[in-house]
Amino acid sequence: MKEIQAKQTIVDDSLREIKGHGTEDFPIAVYFDDFSDFENGFISWHWHEEVQITMILEGDFICRVEAEEVKMKEGDLLFINKGLLHQIHPAKKSQGKLYSFIFRGEFLGGRGSRVYQTSVEPYLNHGVPFLLLQKEKNAGIRQKLLAIVEQYKNMPKHYALEISVLLTQIWMILCEHLPEKEVSENPGKKRDDERIKRALLYMQTHYGEDISLDDIARECYVGRSELCRCFQRVLGTSPKEFLLQYRIRQATVLLKTSEYQIAEVAELTGFSSPSHFGSYFKKYMGCTPREYRNERI
Repeated sequence: MKEIQAKQTIVDDSLREIKGHGTEDFPIAVYFDDFSDFENGFISWHWHEEVQITMILEGDFICRVEAEEVKMKEGDLLFINKGLLHQIHPAKKSQGKLYSFIFRGEFLGGRGSRVYQTSVEPYLNHGVPFLLLQKEKNAGIRQKLLAIVEQYKNMPKHYALEISVLLTQIWMILCEHLPEKEVSENPGKKRDDERIKRALLYMQTHYGEDISLDDIARECYVGRSELCRCFQRVLGTSPKEFLLQYRIRQATVLLKTSEYQIAEVAELTGFSSPSHFGSYFKKYMGCTPREYRNERI
């Protein structure tokens, strides 16, 4: 077994990551991400049922967990709870390295066990959405994560048991920092989440068309203003901004994998003109569509 080097994040229509993490009998995966290898230079919006711990190895990063923005530097750790939309951008385009450890809570104890019921489930289902542990305060966890990397890559005898022990020790430390059941149930959040997923599905199905804010709002059974407020509450951005970013992300795939002319890529991804496409592409990718294509020939 070896750490997995990622180049892009593949999601379904609700932005749930398609790729599974680990296996049924060993539900943990370790990823080494070098952002110079990523097709878009960043990890785009996605979510998964597993918990994630990210450890910055090199560079500065900006991570968004739903509407919250977290700035990270070398040595920092970020715990991200399950089921939350998140994305990670290096502060400098395509520069930076990190490890991600993604695992199911059941790895720490089966769902019916006392361990799971008392020391895992309360933090996963009712705890904080994320927790930043800066380098100065996380030496113990960081050393254990690096030990997991070595076990994961080299697979010595009893590596699965060793990883289980290390991860349990890490979780015990995290429990000291994770308030149990701090977040009260919010019926409005469930409603917002459902609206966002309907909006995202509509955008990803029709992004190549001339769709308007009214079209998206109608699909979610709300008015334009409420849709914008909903996006701000959940993702900290506007529907227009999200749609533009998604169109650019689809354009990068076409530029790399197809023979379409740049004007055709602009039309296929829903831009009204090549110049309009070019200006937004440079805003988000830091280069022109032609430069992006030429870099990857």
